[in-house]
Amino acid sequence: MAVRDSGPGIPKDEIPIVMSAFGRGSLAQKNAEEGSGLGLPIVKGLVELHGGTFTLKSKLREGTEVIVIFPPERVMDTLPATKEEKEQSVQRVREVSTARRQELS
Repeated sequence: MAVRDSGPGIPKDEIPIVMSAFGRGSLAQKNAEEGSGLGLPIVKGLVELHGGTFTLKSKLREGTEVIVIFPPERVMDTLPATKEEKEQSVQRVREVSTARRQELS
């Protein structure tokens, strides 16, 4: 699952800050944006508790993207039309999950 915005982005050196509890980036502080700085760390923690991976990518003036990958055993089937489609869906999730884990290690 991926969520992307086209906002101001987060400076690369501030990503560890926004990923820490109560951490807020300089742009959010400068613009007096409301927020506790807990959303991203809580979501990351919940994803990891389910054995998934959480990735935050951001570029200034382009936006931010959060990518969450859950292991196949934690994802419900999408009720594909045929058994073959179901098998293809499960295989694709496994491939993407394996590739992402290799990318992160």
